[in-house]
Amino acid sequence: MRNIWLIIKREYLERVRTTSFVVLTLLAPAIMTVVMILPAKLATMGEKTQHIVVVTSTPQFGEMVREQLSSADAEDDDTPASGAHAAKQKAVKQYVIDVDPNPTEAERAVLRDKVDSKAIDGYLWLSDDAIAAGKVTWASRNMAGFTDRSRLSQELSRTIAYARLSKSGVTADQAGLLLQPIKVQAVRIEHGQETKDSSGKKFMEVVVMVMLIYVAVLLYGISVMRSVLEEKNSRVLEVLLSSATSTELMIGKIFGVGAVGLTQIIVWVVMAGVFAMPALAMQPDLSQLIVPPGVLVAFAVFFLLGYLLFSTLYAAIGAITTTEQEGQQLQFVVVIPLVLSVFMLSTVMQAPDSPTVVWLSMVPFLAPVVMYARIVIQTPPLWQIALSVFLLIATIAGLLLLCSRIYRVGILIYGKRPNLPEILKWLKYAKS
Repeated sequence: MRNIWLIIKREYLERVRTTSFVVLTLLAPAIMTVVMILPAKLATMGEKTQHIVVVTSTPQFGEMVREQLSSADAEDDDTPASGAHAAKQKAVKQYVIDVDPNPTEAERAVLRDKVDSKAIDGYLWLSDDAIAAGKVTWASRNMAGFTDRSRLSQELSRTIAYARLSKSGVTADQAGLLLQPIKVQAVRIEHGQETKDSSGKKFMEVVVMVMLIYVAVLLYGISVMRSVLEEKNSRVLEVLLSSATSTELMIGKIFGVGAVGLTQIIVWVVMAGVFAMPALAMQPDLSQLIVPPGVLVAFAVFFLLGYLLFSTLYAAIGAITTTEQEGQQLQFVVVIPLVLSVFMLSTVMQAPDSPTVVWLSMVPFLAPVVMYARIVIQTPPLWQIALSVFLLIATIAGLLLLCSRIYRVGILIYGKRPNLPEILKWLKYAKS
């Protein structure tokens, strides 16, 4: 046990003292923040008040279009009630709409010239023929995006329907009732209680935590493999074997590198919490933004077990191969289960308690991602979680036994990479 602790300490201190560790630990959260915030910031910087002209032969209909577009801006804003005034101000500033009651070709040519000279940003051509044909034109200097076209199509359809119902003798109140959209509110029934569906929040929790597991397992598992290769090629292992067994070396290396990864993730979580506190303090409902303690515990358990499972395989790969290129060729054995479990997330989100998902979450090589995702979305029965954890621990113990035998012989083999029959002989005759 003392040898294992000394190896863990050596592996840990050797990595955390490097400049690359400090730089990556401090810069990674900043880089992720820039990646998440910069696109939205650039999009808002590009927004400006647009001056558009609505061309229609009926001024009253043009006013209806103006009101509909302005009110749609306010409705689309997700600002809470306390910020309703700010949302309305934003809606007013987004568009400056003029109504042109002269839908002639000469007027259209004049408007094209105004768009070219940047006197206006664009115009909506709502002539009687265009409305009757159901094909109106939005002309501007820039190509309209899919979202803009969909929004204009939806709001114009609603306004035209108002106008047609009005001509048929339907009052404004009756038309509003007929055209009122129906919003479906989703609720979850759990333990006999109805709760507001928070699938968006759950999805973000799953994606963020699963990607942490996925990236950390790959990053630090590969680090274990590279460490084995470096010491193997430098013949340092031959010296270490004089004072420690191969099993102690492998376990110490796995736990030492894992402690480095855990340190890095803890620093990232603390930094994220510190920077997020001002934003959380401004929210009216903090409960919607806080990850439950049970989910954090599940993340820690499955992260650690997943790391131990896959890093053991990486250590064996490092012992078998002689170069990093050979190791990269063999690591698909480790990567495939991780990739499959990530691809299954959409199925898990839709049916977390289906028989297929339940049994796949028991498979040790899929459980770190699939079972964790099930816990976040809809907590499964305790016996299923316990069985999944037990199978993971049993698989890790079995892999440690088998891989330590491969490790004992493999770290002393140089030159040609061994084939499968030779590896099977190692498993048969080597003793951990």
